[in-house]
Amino acid sequence: MDLDMELMNKLLLPLFVAYLCLDFLDVYSTLLALNTGLFGELNPIASTLFSLHFGGFLLAVTFKYLPAIPLFYLVFARDKDNRHPFEIRLVRFCAVVALIAADGLLGYVVAWNNIPTLITFLSR
Repeated sequence: MDLDMELMNKLLLPLFVAYLCLDFLDVYSTLLALNTGLFGELNPIASTLFSLHFGGFLLAVTFKYLPAIPLFYLVFARDKDNRHPFEIRLVRFCAVVALIAADGLLGYVVAWNNIPTLITFLSR
């Protein structure tokens, strides 16, 4: 099995940064929607947390960024002594697949959540 490590190494950091940025945009768009009063949070867990004001907001952001911790490990996993080349390739391949899936899902959620906000903002 030949996995192109150079390509995976080039993809991992931009995909991880995109994941963090999309997470930020998701939280930011949720806060904008809640502050306008025009939209409500459909996620019952997030809605409950956001109703707890600042403490709930911090908890919601913590839960939102919690998956970034194992992804960070996957992105920056190294084998300096080259004792486990197959395992590192596999871990990095899984990281690329997971980040592509997460970026795709978060990109869809951010776009879908912001379309009504943009329409409302532009129609004023």
